[in-house]
Amino acid sequence: MDAAAALLLVTIGALTIYVIGVGGATAGAIRIRERFRQRQIDPATLTPRPGGQVMLTAPVLTPGLRMLRLAGWLAFPVALGLAVFADRRYEWVAPIAVLLMVALNAFYFTAMQNMGDELTLEPDGFRLGARKVRWVHVTEFTGARVGAFTAARMSEAGEWQDPRAKPNVIFFRLNRALVTTRKSLVQRLLGFTYYDGIIRNAFGIPTHLLLRTLRDWQRQALEAEDLPLRPKPARS
Repeated sequence: MDAAAALLLVTIGALTIYVIGVGGATAGAIRIRERFRQRQIDPATLTPRPGGQVMLTAPVLTPGLRMLRLAGWLAFPVALGLAVFADRRYEWVAPIAVLLMVALNAFYFTAMQNMGDELTLEPDGFRLGARKVRWVHVTEFTGARVGAFTAARMSEAGEWQDPRAKPNVIFFRLNRALVTTRKSLVQRLLGFTYYDGIIRNAFGIPTHLLLRTLRDWQRQALEAEDLPLRPKPARS
Protein backbone atom coordinates (compact mmCIF):
# COMPACT_ATOMS: atom_id res chain seq x y z
CA MET A 1 0.00 0.00 0.00
CA ASP A 2 1.49 3.33 -1.06
CA ALA A 3 1.39 6.54 0.98
CA ALA A 4 -1.50 8.06 -1.02
CA ALA A 5 -3.73 5.05 -0.42
CA ALA A 6 -2.87 5.02 3.29
CA LEU A 7 -3.68 8.73 3.52
CA LEU A 8 -7.01 8.09 1.81
CA LEU A 9 -7.88 5.44 4.40
CA VAL A 10 -7.03 7.86 7.22
CA THR A 11 -9.24 10.52 5.60
CA ILE A 12 -12.14 8.11 5.24
CA GLY A 13 -11.67 7.00 8.85
CA ALA A 14 -11.73 10.58 10.16
CA LEU A 15 -14.73 11.38 7.97
CA THR A 16 -16.55 8.30 9.29
CA ILE A 17 -15.93 9.34 12.91
CA TYR A 18 -17.25 12.82 12.10
CA VAL A 19 -20.40 11.48 10.43
CA ILE A 20 -21.13 9.01 13.23
CA GLY A 21 -20.40 11.58 15.96
CA VAL A 22 -22.19 14.65 14.62
CA GLY A 23 -24.83 12.69 12.72
CA GLY A 24 -25.58 10.51 15.74
CA ALA A 25 -25.91 13.57 17.99
CA THR A 26 -28.24 15.19 15.44
CA ALA A 27 -30.46 12.11 15.22
CA GLY A 28 -30.50 11.84 19.00
CA ALA A 29 -31.46 15.51 19.38
CA ILE A 30 -34.37 15.09 16.96
CA ARG A 31 -35.60 11.99 18.79
CA ILE A 32 -35.33 13.69 22.20
CA ARG A 33 -37.16 16.76 20.92
CA GLU A 34 -40.03 14.72 19.48
CA ARG A 35 -40.43 12.84 22.76
CA PHE A 36 -40.30 16.12 24.66
CA ARG A 37 -42.92 17.69 22.37
CA GLN A 38 -45.57 15.28 23.64
CA ARG A 39 -45.56 16.84 27.11
CA GLN A 40 -48.52 18.89 28.29
CA ILE A 41 -47.98 21.86 30.64
CA ASP A 42 -50.88 23.43 32.52
CA PRO A 43 -50.66 27.25 32.17
CA ALA A 44 -51.96 27.57 35.75
CA THR A 45 -48.71 26.08 37.05
CA LEU A 46 -46.77 29.02 35.58
CA THR A 47 -48.47 31.75 37.59
CA PRO A 48 -46.22 33.51 40.12
CA ARG A 49 -46.58 32.43 43.74
CA PRO A 50 -45.02 34.20 46.73
CA GLY A 51 -42.12 32.15 47.97
CA GLY A 52 -42.54 29.53 45.25
CA GLN A 53 -40.70 28.72 42.07
CA VAL A 54 -41.39 27.20 38.69
CA MET A 55 -38.89 24.99 36.89
CA LEU A 56 -39.14 24.55 33.12
CA THR A 57 -37.03 21.77 31.70
CA ALA A 58 -35.80 21.72 28.12
CA PRO A 59 -34.57 18.85 25.96
CA VAL A 60 -30.85 18.24 26.38
CA LEU A 61 -28.42 15.73 24.95
CA THR A 62 -27.59 12.73 27.10
CA PRO A 63 -23.97 12.34 28.31
CA GLY A 64 -23.43 9.58 25.76
CA LEU A 65 -24.60 11.77 22.88
CA ARG A 66 -22.42 14.64 24.11
CA MET A 67 -19.36 12.38 24.07
CA LEU A 68 -20.32 11.16 20.60
CA ARG A 69 -20.68 14.75 19.43
CA LEU A 70 -17.29 15.68 20.89
CA ALA A 71 -15.61 12.85 19.01
CA GLY A 72 -17.29 13.98 15.80
CA TRP A 73 -16.22 17.61 16.14
CA LEU A 74 -12.66 16.59 17.00
CA ALA A 75 -12.51 14.55 13.79
CA PHE A 76 -14.09 17.35 11.73
CA PRO A 77 -11.00 19.55 11.13
CA VAL A 78 -8.82 16.48 10.59
CA ALA A 79 -11.15 15.05 7.94
CA LEU A 80 -11.63 18.43 6.25
CA GLY A 81 -7.93 19.25 6.18
CA LEU A 82 -6.94 15.85 4.79
CA ALA A 83 -9.71 15.85 2.18
CA VAL A 84 -8.96 19.35 0.87
CA PHE A 85 -5.19 19.64 1.19
CA ALA A 86 -3.69 16.14 1.46
CA ASP A 87 -5.57 13.81 -0.89
CA ARG A 88 -4.46 15.49 -4.12
CA ARG A 89 -4.26 12.16 -5.94
CA TYR A 90 -7.96 11.45 -5.40
CA GLU A 91 -9.72 14.53 -6.72
CA TRP A 92 -13.19 13.21 -5.90
CA VAL A 93 -12.55 13.15 -2.13
CA ALA A 94 -12.60 16.92 -1.49
CA PRO A 95 -15.97 17.80 -3.14
CA ILE A 96 -17.73 14.80 -1.60
CA ALA A 97 -16.36 15.59 1.87
CA VAL A 98 -17.26 19.28 1.64
CA LEU A 99 -20.82 18.61 0.41
CA LEU A 100 -21.33 16.00 3.14
CA MET A 101 -20.08 18.36 5.84
CA VAL A 102 -22.17 21.31 4.67
CA ALA A 103 -25.34 19.20 4.61
CA LEU A 104 -24.69 17.49 7.95
CA ASN A 105 -23.73 20.74 9.69
CA ALA A 106 -26.95 22.36 8.46
CA PHE A 107 -29.01 19.50 9.91
CA TYR A 108 -27.00 19.63 13.15
CA PHE A 109 -27.43 23.36 13.82
CA THR A 110 -31.12 23.17 12.92
CA ALA A 111 -31.63 20.33 15.41
CA MET A 112 -29.64 22.15 18.11
CA GLN A 113 -32.02 25.14 17.90
CA ASN A 114 -34.61 22.91 19.57
CA MET A 115 -32.37 22.20 22.55
CA GLY A 116 -32.15 24.59 25.48
CA ASP A 117 -31.19 25.30 29.06
CA GLU A 118 -33.34 24.71 32.11
CA LEU A 119 -35.26 27.82 33.17
CA THR A 120 -36.15 28.35 36.83
CA LEU A 121 -38.45 31.21 37.85
CA GLU A 122 -37.90 32.40 41.42
CA PRO A 123 -39.35 35.31 43.46
CA ASP A 124 -36.18 37.42 43.09
CA GLY A 125 -35.13 36.43 39.57
CA PHE A 126 -34.75 33.64 37.06
CA ARG A 127 -32.00 31.13 36.45
CA LEU A 128 -31.14 30.11 32.88
CA GLY A 129 -28.76 27.21 33.03
CA ALA A 130 -25.95 28.42 35.29
CA ARG A 131 -26.76 32.11 34.83
CA LYS A 132 -28.82 33.96 37.46
CA VAL A 133 -30.64 37.20 36.56
CA ARG A 134 -32.60 39.34 39.03
CA TRP A 135 -35.98 40.71 38.00
CA VAL A 136 -35.06 44.23 39.11
CA HIS A 137 -32.14 44.26 36.68
CA VAL A 138 -34.29 43.46 33.62
CA THR A 139 -35.63 46.44 31.68
CA GLU A 140 -37.19 44.64 28.72
CA PHE A 141 -38.44 41.24 27.54
CA THR A 142 -39.08 40.89 23.80
CA GLY A 143 -40.30 37.86 21.88
CA ALA A 144 -38.85 37.17 18.44
CA ARG A 145 -38.58 34.66 15.67
CA VAL A 146 -34.99 33.65 14.94
CA GLY A 147 -34.25 31.40 12.00
CA ALA A 148 -31.12 30.27 10.25
CA PHE A 149 -30.81 33.50 8.22
CA THR A 150 -33.60 35.79 9.45
CA ALA A 151 -34.97 37.32 12.65
CA ALA A 152 -38.15 39.25 13.39
CA ARG A 153 -39.57 40.80 16.55
CA MET A 154 -42.82 39.40 17.92
CA SER A 155 -45.74 41.81 17.75
CA GLU A 156 -47.14 43.24 20.96
CA ALA A 157 -50.82 43.15 21.95
CA GLY A 158 -52.94 44.93 19.37
CA GLU A 159 -50.31 44.73 16.62
CA TRP A 160 -50.54 42.56 13.53
CA GLN A 161 -48.54 39.34 13.72
CA ASP A 162 -47.35 37.50 10.64
CA PRO A 163 -48.77 33.98 11.11
CA ARG A 164 -45.70 32.53 9.42
CA ALA A 165 -43.32 34.19 11.91
CA LYS A 166 -43.99 32.00 14.91
CA PRO A 167 -41.79 33.35 17.76
CA ASN A 168 -39.30 30.92 19.27
CA VAL A 169 -37.01 33.03 21.49
CA ILE A 170 -37.21 35.79 24.08
CA PHE A 171 -34.55 38.49 24.29
CA PHE A 172 -33.95 40.39 27.50
CA ARG A 173 -32.09 43.61 28.19
CA LEU A 174 -30.51 44.52 31.53
CA ASN A 175 -30.11 47.84 33.29
CA ARG A 176 -26.45 48.51 32.55
CA ALA A 177 -26.29 51.16 35.24
CA LEU A 178 -26.79 48.39 37.81
CA VAL A 179 -25.01 45.39 36.29
CA THR A 180 -22.00 44.87 34.08
CA THR A 181 -22.68 42.75 31.03
CA ARG A 182 -20.08 40.91 29.04
CA LYS A 183 -20.51 39.84 25.45
CA SER A 184 -18.46 37.29 23.60
CA LEU A 185 -16.60 38.08 20.39
CA VAL A 186 -19.16 36.04 18.43
CA GLN A 187 -22.04 38.10 19.85
CA ARG A 188 -20.30 41.34 18.90
CA LEU A 189 -19.56 40.10 15.39
CA LEU A 190 -23.22 39.11 14.96
CA GLY A 191 -24.38 42.55 16.12
CA PHE A 192 -25.92 41.23 19.36
CA THR A 193 -25.30 44.44 21.31
CA TYR A 194 -28.70 45.86 22.29
CA TYR A 195 -29.92 42.83 24.25
CA ASP A 196 -27.96 41.06 26.96
CA GLY A 197 -29.37 37.55 26.79
CA ILE A 198 -31.61 35.13 24.95
CA ILE A 199 -34.03 32.48 26.20
CA ARG A 200 -34.65 29.80 23.59
CA ASN A 201 -38.16 28.49 24.03
CA ALA A 202 -37.65 24.73 24.02
CA PHE A 203 -40.01 24.17 26.95
CA GLY A 204 -43.03 22.94 25.04
CA ILE A 205 -45.22 26.00 25.69
CA PRO A 206 -46.20 28.88 23.33
CA THR A 207 -43.69 31.71 23.31
CA HIS A 208 -46.35 34.35 23.94
CA LEU A 209 -47.36 32.45 27.11
CA LEU A 210 -43.74 32.24 28.25
CA LEU A 211 -43.30 35.97 27.60
CA ARG A 212 -46.41 36.81 29.61
CA THR A 213 -45.22 34.51 32.42
CA LEU A 214 -41.85 36.25 32.64
CA ARG A 215 -43.48 39.67 32.76
CA ASP A 216 -45.94 38.52 35.45
CA TRP A 217 -43.13 37.19 37.64
CA GLN A 218 -41.17 40.41 37.17
CA ARG A 219 -44.22 42.53 37.98
CA GLN A 220 -44.82 40.61 41.21
CA ALA A 221 -41.17 41.01 42.23
CA LEU A 222 -41.17 44.75 41.59
CA GLU A 223 -44.45 45.21 43.43
CA ALA A 224 -43.10 43.25 46.40
CA GLU A 225 -40.08 45.56 46.55
CA ASP A 226 -42.23 48.63 45.85
CA LEU A 227 -40.27 49.45 42.68
CA PRO A 228 -41.89 51.00 39.59
CA LEU A 229 -42.02 49.15 36.32
CA ARG A 230 -39.72 50.86 33.87
CA PRO A 231 -41.34 51.80 30.56
CA LYS A 232 -40.02 50.04 27.52
CA PRO A 233 -37.27 52.18 25.92
CA ALA A 234 -38.17 53.68 22.58
CA ARG A 235 -36.18 52.50 19.58
CA SER A 236 -35.94 54.21 16.26
